[in-house]
Parts: sequence; structure tokens; C-alpha cells
Amino acid sequence: MAASACPGSLCPLCGRHRILAVAGDDNGEEVEQQQQRQRQQEEDDDRTSLLPDGVVHHVFSFLPTSDVFRSRALSARWRSLCDTVPTLAFSLPRRGGGGGSAAEAAEDPFCSFVDAVLVLRSSDHIAKFHLDLPHLPPKVESKLASWLWFATACRVKDLRLELPRSEKRYPVLRSIRDCPSLVELRLCGGRVGLESSSGVINWASLRVLSMACLRLTDDEMRAVLAGSPALESLELQRCGGAARIEVRSRRMRELVIDGWKHPSSHRGSPRLEVSAPHLETLRLRGDFPRMELRLAEAGSVTEAELDFSMRVDRDDRFDYYKWPRKLARGILQKLRNATKFIFGCWYLQVLSRLEEGDLPPLLPNCNSLILNTRCRSWERHCILNMIESSPQVERLVIKMVQPFWKSVEFDMDFEAFAYGTQKYLGPLKRKNKLECLDQHLRQVDVVRFDPRDHRSSSLLGLVEFILKEARVLDRMLINACKVDADGSNSSEAPDPRKLLEVSQSILRHQRASKNAQVVLYYG
Repeated sequence: MAASACPGSLCPLCGRHRILAVAGDDNGEEVEQQQQRQRQQEEDDDRTSLLPDGVVHHVFSFLPTSDVFRSRALSARWRSLCDTVPTLAFSLPRRGGGGGSAAEAAEDPFCSFVDAVLVLRSSDHIAKFHLDLPHLPPKVESKLASWLWFATACRVKDLRLELPRSEKRYPVLRSIRDCPSLVELRLCGGRVGLESSSGVINWASLRVLSMACLRLTDDEMRAVLAGSPALESLELQRCGGAARIEVRSRRMRELVIDGWKHPSSHRGSPRLEVSAPHLETLRLRGDFPRMELRLAEAGSVTEAELDFSMRVDRDDRFDYYKWPRKLARGILQKLRNATKFIFGCWYLQVLSRLEEGDLPPLLPNCNSLILNTRCRSWERHCILNMIESSPQVERLVIKMVQPFWKSVEFDMDFEAFAYGTQKYLGPLKRKNKLECLDQHLRQVDVVRFDPRDHRSSSLLGLVEFILKEARVLDRMLINACKVDADGSNSSEAPDPRKLLEVSQSILRHQRASKNAQVVLYYG
């Protein structure tokens, strides 16, 4: 019977109740209160352990994987949490100045750590798997295929592989070409590495694909697009090799080509043709070689960003820059249905060669126009050319970019030719009434205006012209800021005296619209 049990033995009841029976009422209550206070103190000191597993995993996703796995020493629960964490990110330390044996000594613990983490995993699911390899030593290269295979076997959704940008040897797609669980994939460096016998790709769920510093043949580009039927966004950064990008999927929404490299081993003039009849957003950025760039189909594009530059030779000056003007016109003709445009300095320079009064409506449906410019004196006429070519524009954004001294796009001969033309030096005038200023333009935003910059007089001349001609203008916002020598925004506020001078100058301008408000602010 329980009553005959010896006083010091444990009965099926919990130990706390047994202590009360042995110690007596008064002392037992005191012991119980002390235990309760101790448990409460422990809970107050370690509230993190009370969090659900999903919340802890979310916190882990913001920490380096090395820090996450150090917490395995805390308790059995933390070991379980670490072994099932859905986000894994590994970064190989950059090589120091020592090199040689010192560099190899740093590679061994990195490989051992990655292997240990993968062996300890008790979950067959990985949400994110990121590898940042600023250099690719033989030991790491020999392990890389098995690490990528492990990620695909665990049905990874977000995979990122950063190889050295100069790396052209490693076949990045060979180990991950069959991964239907992928939703987002970002690759940098290496080569595609698809042989004709194993060139089939299965990325059935992939929606976002970004590839940088990769050389792709036309067959490899077709294999990538054919194996990604759910793809919505494709970004190519400083890639090259392929001569045609053909996107037939109706799900594709955005195509970004940020720079293009023409392999020196390829013969003939570089060319790239883009065909995407269902695309909604097209962005062409960065540096391109002198090449034939053509849009075959782009009738569904509603937003186009043309902020790229292309090398122009000295000989182009003697034929009035016919070749770049033809290229620029050809692209715009395929984007006639777009309603929003973003133009960079190169495009503005090319279109400045079009004569005023003889400009066709290159952007007949554009209602939002964003112009990145340095606003030199002759670039004001480029802006007016764009306004004249966009009769339906309702919102105009003029964004000051790059330091004034920085050389861009065209060579010095072009600038000398532009400054030698008298119309660029005189006041702003137009033979014909600009339709959008007369009927449609309602808002103008001037961004990154530095009152100290000697270009401010050119910009204020443009502001004066718009205020004088825009009959339905509602508001003009001028964002003043102080720009450092490298072109970045300064944390310091602009000189108040300069701001006062600018505001007084603007107030003296004649306004065609009685309702037009001009707001000058900084921040």
C-alpha cells in the first residue's frame, strides 16, 4: 500500500507532492514557493525558448549559418532547431595577402563546416541555400557539385550561387538542371555547361531567374527558357554569347538586360535580338559594346527603361551619328504601346540629333516620362525633343545623375560638335507649340537638384520654359540636395542662401497655368 512506503521513496505522484507530505505543511509551502520562483526566473531569463519553432527559424534566417549552429550547445531543443533550420548560407572567407598555405588553411575549415552542417540535417526540406564563393580553390570546387546536389535533393526553393566573376570553367547548371522545386534562382560566374545529350532543364516552378557574368549559346538560352514554363522575371547581368532571346511564355512579365559582353572568341559583329510578344516590362541598362540591338516583338510592353550606353566610334561623327540614331529609332518603334518610359543620358544624346519641328511622335502613348540627365546646356534641348515626341505625357520627371565631370557614353568629339551648334547655347525656343505642354502635362518632378552646381542655371532655364508653356500644369516639385564630388547625396542640407536665390528666381517666372504650384524642398 502507498501508506506503507518509506518516507524517502518516490511514489507515482510527482516529486513536489511527495516533498510536501514528508516536510510538513509549513516547510513544504516554502519549498514549493522557492521552486515556483526559480522556474519563473528561468522563464523570464530565457523567453526565447518559449517561441514557436517557426518564429525561431525566421530569426535564424537573418543570422550567418555559423552563428546559428553555435546555438546547438544550448540544449536538446536548440539542437533540433538548428538541424531543421530551412535557411542555409555559407560564405568562403576572402583571401588575404598571404596566399599559399595560409589560404589553403582557411579553405579546410570552411569545407569541413559545410559538410558537417549538411550531415547533421534531420530535415529533407531547404527553403534557401546560398553559397558565396569569392574564389574557387580546388578543394571547394571538388565539393561544390555534392553541395548543390544535396540542395536539389532537399527540394530547395531559393538557390543562390556566387562564383568569381572571372570564373569561366565551372558548369553551374550541370548539378541543378533537374530541380522542379526551384522558385528563385540566382547564378553568378562559371559557365552554363549543358551538353547536347543532357541539355534538358526541369525548373517547373521557377518564377525568378537572375544570371550574371555567364556566357550562353543560343541553344543554352533556349533550353533555359523552355525548361522554365512558369518564369515571370528574367535578369541577365553582363552576360553574353547568345544572339537571340525569344520569350514566348505568357507568364513572363519582366526582362532585364543589364550590360552585355561580346566574347572575344566570337567572329563577326555582335548582335542581339529580343522577341517577347507578351512582355510587360523591359529594362535595358548598363554598358553594351558597339552592336546591333533589335527588338523583334514587344507589342505588350507597358513600361520600358532605356538607360544603357553603347560605344560610339570617332567615325560616327562624320555621318551625323546615323548608326546610333537608327538603332534608337528602331527600338522606340517597337515600343509604341508603352505608357511609361525611363531614358538615360546615352539615349538623350542620340535623340538630340533629331531636329526640332521635324520630330515624329515616337512615344505616342507615353503618359509618364522619366529622364536621367546631367542637364548640361545642350541636354535641355534633348529633353524638349523628348517632350515633343511624347504628345500625351502627363507626368515628367527630370533626375540629375552622375557628377558633371564624369565622362559618359559619347566621346569628346560629340560634345564639341554639340557645343559648336549655336542653338545649344542660346535661350530655349521652339518653332511649334508642344502638344503635351499645351494640353496634357500636369506634374513635373525635378530630383537631386544641387543649387551650388553651375548646371543649375541650365536647369532653371528649362524650368522657366516649362512654366511659361505648360497651360494645364498643376504642380512642380523641385527636390534640392547637396551632391558630393562622387555623385552621391550628401547628408548636409543645401546652402539656405542658394535656396532662397533659386526660389526668388522661380517666383519671377511667368506661368501659363494659373493653378500651377511650385514647391522647392530638400530632404
